[in-house]
Amino acid sequence: MKKVVLFVTLLLISFNVGALELNSKNAVLYNLNENKIIYEENKDEITSIASLTKIMTTLVAIENITDWNEKVTLNYKVFEGLAEANAAVIGLRIGQTVTYNDLIYGMFLASGADATRAIAMSISGSEEKFVELMNKKATELGMKNTSFKNTTGLEANGQYSTVNDVAILLSKALENKKFEEVFTANSYTFSDNSMTVYSTLRKTASYYGFDVSYIEGAKTGYTLIAGRCLASIAYDKENDIRYLLVTTKAPTDKAYYHVKDAVTTYNYYFENYKYHNLVDKNEVVLTLPTKYGKVDHVDIKALDEIKYYLNNTFKKEDVKLKYTGENIITTKMNKGDKLGSIEVIYNDEVLNKFDVYLPEKVEFSIIIFIKDNIKIISISLVSFILIIIMLILGLKRKKKKRRK
Repeated sequence: MKKVVLFVTLLLISFNVGALELNSKNAVLYNLNENKIIYEENKDEITSIASLTKIMTTLVAIENITDWNEKVTLNYKVFEGLAEANAAVIGLRIGQTVTYNDLIYGMFLASGADATRAIAMSISGSEEKFVELMNKKATELGMKNTSFKNTTGLEANGQYSTVNDVAILLSKALENKKFEEVFTANSYTFSDNSMTVYSTLRKTASYYGFDVSYIEGAKTGYTLIAGRCLASIAYDKENDIRYLLVTTKAPTDKAYYHVKDAVTTYNYYFENYKYHNLVDKNEVVLTLPTKYGKVDHVDIKALDEIKYYLNNTFKKEDVKLKYTGENIITTKMNKGDKLGSIEVIYNDEVLNKFDVYLPEKVEFSIIIFIKDNIKIISISLVSFILIIIMLILGLKRKKKKRRK
């Protein structure tokens, strides 16, 4: 048995929990320990994602910036159309000089469309050219239901995605250290001390009294079409489980629905799910008899624990182990020989399957051999004696014939 924590390998299982009622129309929750979906609601439905778009904008920008302290001077093209579109801005000005680091935090933390445009135009020369890089990246990541037309997330024909595509994007983006640094920041002060920007999630949560201390990072989004949107990761410290949640299309009449949905989801899974031991370390998982061995049986023990992510209604006594393989151990077998395999079954479902091996060679016992075969040995011995007697008698008859 390999020294690993073993997870489901046969199926991608989603746990749609009836008790979990969200305001958001679209949702997907991943257990990041396994990168498995554990809850979903319309995860592949095409939808607007508003400023969740900036997750891609940020990742592409990070991959194309070599010097975070490089200066960028803002021109009028950065601001064209933003006021007319009622886009959220952080208050940058024409002619202002800032660093790439300033812009990346201004874009992500405070969701500033002005910072977003500035960084895209500075890197690629135009927003359109930068969008080409975004779509190329989406293809590379396998985001099959995603298309970008701008960098900000403002509504546009042909700009769309799904919550699952956003989850795929965020999961990949978090592998980048700089992205993780930006994603998990709570605030940032510009290099020229002109302003400090704050996490939009933290601001909303604080204002409405939500405890989001366990949420490690997030990106919010909002348009009338996309509704309230949120992409976040959270850490269940007690059970050592990290989650990733993406939601869209929460109603817009309340400014906190997306945050409430995240709190509801995370708290539910923190309280009701964890990894349970299907098999404990050193637990005897199989006992096999021996043939002519100095010991009459061999216990096969688990070298490590086997865990599985399950509801807390789990009962270990309901776990069943189904063995297929050798039914008896002979003295011809060697240590490490494969004996067979065991299926781990819970609630009539095979959750895992692993091979078992002979832990030690069984030594041959002449005493056990004789004891187990005493009848055969006795019959054989009597037969042998009879044959000898018959041979002796036969020889005597031949001698008598020769004398005559």
